[in-house]
Amino acid sequence: MKLKVTAQNNVESFYGHGKLLITGEYFVLDGARALAVPTRFGQGLRVTTLHAAENILYWVALNNQNKPWLNLVFDTTDFTCINSKQEEADRLSSILQAARKLNPDFLTGKQDIAVETRLEFPNAWGLGTSSTLIYCLANWANVDGYELLKNTIGGSGYDVACAGADEAIIYQLKNHFPVTAPVRWQPVFKEHLFFAYLGKKQLSSEAIQYYKTKLHDKSYAIFELNRITEAMLKCQDLASFETLVNEHEDLVAYQLKMTKVKERLFDDYVGTVKSLGAWGGDFVMLTNSGGVDDLKACLKEKNISIVFGWDELIFSK
Repeated sequence: MKLKVTAQNNVESFYGHGKLLITGEYFVLDGARALAVPTRFGQGLRVTTLHAAENILYWVALNNQNKPWLNLVFDTTDFTCINSKQEEADRLSSILQAARKLNPDFLTGKQDIAVETRLEFPNAWGLGTSSTLIYCLANWANVDGYELLKNTIGGSGYDVACAGADEAIIYQLKNHFPVTAPVRWQPVFKEHLFFAYLGKKQLSSEAIQYYKTKLHDKSYAIFELNRITEAMLKCQDLASFETLVNEHEDLVAYQLKMTKVKERLFDDYVGTVKSLGAWGGDFVMLTNSGGVDDLKACLKEKNISIVFGWDELIFSK
């Protein structure tokens, strides 16, 4: 079915930042205080109201190359997809249906709607293709983003919090209720912090399921991770920060019986390396006290070519 554009009544735009989880991975699900940062790359959602009135929602998703990777058409009476049976269509249909359950007035008018989403990063990077969509769609539908997340793809919600954040945040679930506090985390040694994409997307759902099967009593780990997070916020020198990173990696590795990313991929690297979010893929944070060219040369030998400095990737207003 082709989009029938005659005249446009109204255009609304929404935007969500991507995310990186610096501390508290996995254990944020059980109340750990996690440090997270929004990224300069995110996703936008633009909604255009059309004059046609056939209960149709046209949905086009553009990737970071401005090329469509989804082109779907929904019947807004029940949000069934009428032009595709692919998995992404079913997932988006479920999110739209969940939004209507939270707001029964969402898209109940007869006017047709055209939606265009635009990613600023490759969806394989794991910076939050789903969470930025949830955040934008929740704002459009005038519903709670955390509730929409819980009723659809699940997770702790820190990524939705990052989508709307202007700076670093401390995120915590208290009695299963999300609490977010902005923090001015701009380390004085940030020029020595780098972020590299490992080239393998990690499925959060699988990582969460693994975590849930490993531990019953998480109180000690959460206490220690909270201590490390607070110390990182106050840290004033790179050497102390590296010590805290190593403590964090050692603790999570021991608790979950997992191999640290430095042991697995960077055993000859002189700086510290930390997994960000689910272990096994996506981005890592590296410390480097030497030259950037040397770091990139070292990573190139490991077939890692996507590397960002702090100011290139981390968003702050």
